[in-house]
Amino acid sequence: MKRILVVFTGGTIGCRVDDLLIDVDKEKPFYLLKLFNEKYDIDVEFDAIQPYNILSENIVPNNWAVLYEAIKAANPEKYDGIIVAHGTDTLPYTSAMLGFLFNYLDIPLIIIGSNYPLEDKRSNGLNNFYNAVRFINEAHMKGVYSIFEDNSGRNIVYLSTRIIEADQYNDQYTSFGGVDFGEMKNGKLMFIKNRINPAKEKLFESREKIINGSIDFSNRVLAIRPYPGLDYGFFDLGGKPRAVLHGLYHSGTACAADEQTYSLPRFITKCREAGIDFYIASIKNPEGALYASSGEILNSGAIPLTNISFEAALAKLFIAYNQKELLPIDYMLKEQFFEFLPA
Repeated sequence: MKRILVVFTGGTIGCRVDDLLIDVDKEKPFYLLKLFNEKYDIDVEFDAIQPYNILSENIVPNNWAVLYEAIKAANPEKYDGIIVAHGTDTLPYTSAMLGFLFNYLDIPLIIIGSNYPLEDKRSNGLNNFYNAVRFINEAHMKGVYSIFEDNSGRNIVYLSTRIIEADQYNDQYTSFGGVDFGEMKNGKLMFIKNRINPAKEKLFESREKIINGSIDFSNRVLAIRPYPGLDYGFFDLGGKPRAVLHGLYHSGTACAADEQTYSLPRFITKCREAGIDFYIASIKNPEGALYASSGEILNSGAIPLTNISFEAALAKLFIAYNQKELLPIDYMLKEQFFEFLPA
C-alpha cells in the first residue's frame, strides 16, 4: 500500500462559498480526502498536515518557510509521495520554491489546486488530486511537479520550475517555453518528447541537496516587471532590498532611453551604487546578438539569467539571499531542477 503525505495550505481547494463570498474553511481541506475515498477504490493511505490555511494571494515568503519546515519535519523519506494542496493565484511561485528546496527527494512531490471550490460541480480539484495520486502510484518518478486540469479536460503535468501564472480570463496555466512536461491519461503519465524537455534518464539522476539548514526569508528582494512609462523615480530604495529582479520584454529588452526617470540602465547603476545586486530575466543568449537596449542594460552591470521564467527566477532569488551554503550569485546560476531551458 502506498503511503502519501497530503499538505493542506488553503486556497480555493480548501474554500467554502457563503453568500457569494469565497473564503477558506478549516474543515474543507479534509473534505477532499472524504470525496476521494468515496469515489475511488485505490489502495493508498493518507497522512495529512495543515501548516497554515490561507488564500494563496495572501502568501508571503515567511509562509514558504513554514511550509518548508513542516514538510521536512514530516520526514518525507518515509512516504511514497507528497501532495501539496495550494491556492491557484500564487501556485507557480510556491511550485518553483518547492522545486528548488526539495529537488533532491527520491519521491515525487506534487502541487495541485482547484479552479472552483470542491462543492462546485465545475471544480477540477478532486480530479487534480486523483491524478496526483495516480502519478505517485504509477509513474515511479522522483522530483517536483504540478498537475492541473486545463479547460479542455487535459490533465497537464508541469515541471515545478516551469509552470507560469494563469491568465486572468481562462484561469489557464502554461509552461515556460510553451511545451508541457506531460499529461495524465487514464491514470498514466504520458511524456511529451521535445528538445526543451529533460530526457527521461535525467529525471532519475541524483541531485545535490544544497539547503541543509533552516531558511527564514528575512532578507527581502524587489521584483519589477517592465511596462511603457515605468518611472524608476517611484523607487527610493529606502528599504534597501538585498537584490532586485527586473523582468524583460520577450526580446530581452527594457527601456534604455536617455530620460533618466525611465532608464533601466540608470536605475541599475543607482542600485549597484547602493550595494544592491541586480538581476534581469530572461535573456535568451547573452553571448549572441542583442538589441542596443539590451547591451546597455548588460553593460550597466545587471546579472543576466538565461531562459528562465520570471516566477522561477523570483522564487530562486528569495532562496539565494536567505541561504548560507553558496554565494547568492552562485546559487542563482546553478541549475537546481530544470529551471533553465536549453539555448
